[in-house]
Amino acid sequence: MGFLSNLVGGFTGSAAKKQLNKGISAVKEGTQQQTGAYQTYGNQAQGYVAPYRESGERFNRLYGDAYGVNGVPARTAAQDLYLSDDVEGRGRTYDLSRSGRAMNASGNFTSGTAALADSRIRDSRYWNWVNGLERGAGQGQNAAATSAGLAQQTGGQIGGAYGNQSGQLANLYGQQAANANTLAQNVIGVGGLAVSAATG
Repeated sequence: MGFLSNLVGGFTGSAAKKQLNKGISAVKEGTQQQTGAYQTYGNQAQGYVAPYRESGERFNRLYGDAYGVNGVPARTAAQDLYLSDDVEGRGRTYDLSRSGRAMNASGNFTSGTAALADSRIRDSRYWNWVNGLERGAGQGQNAAATSAGLAQQTGGQIGGAYGNQSGQLANLYGQQAANANTLAQNVIGVGGLAVSAATG
C-alpha cells in the first residue's frame, strides 16, 4: 500500500506538495519564533534603560521648574524643594557662618559687603543645585537616545527576519507552482507513450 501510495503521489505531485506545505509552515513558524525572541530581548533591554530615562525626565522637569519655564508656581515649588533639603541647608549654613566670621574679623560684618557676600553664597549654592539637575537631565537624554537605538535595532532585526521569510516563501511558492504542473506533464507523457506504442 505504501509503495502504491508513493507511486501515485510521485505521479500526481501530491507528495511534493505535502513536503512544500510542510516547508512553508516551518518557515512561518520559525519566523514567528525568531521575531518573538527579538521582541522579548528588546523589551528586556528597554526595561534596563527605562529607570534612567524616567529619572532623567523628572530631572528635566524639575530643571525647567527651577528656571521658571513651567510657570511661577512650578518655580516656587522647585525653590521650596531646594530649601527643604537638610543636607543642602547644613552646607549653606556652614558657608554663611564661615563668611560671617571672616567679615566679623575684618570689621565688615554689618556692612553692605557682608550682605553682598551672603547673597552671593545663597545664589551660588542654589545655581549649583540647579546645575546638578541639568546633569541629571542629561543622563535622561542619553538614556532616551539609548532607548531609541534599541527600538531601531529591534525593528531592524524583526524586519530582517520577515525579509528572510519573504525570500524563502517566494522560493517555496515557486516550487509549489512548478509542482502543480506535475500531473499534467505526466499525463501528457503517458499519453505520448501510448500513442507511440499504438503507432509503432
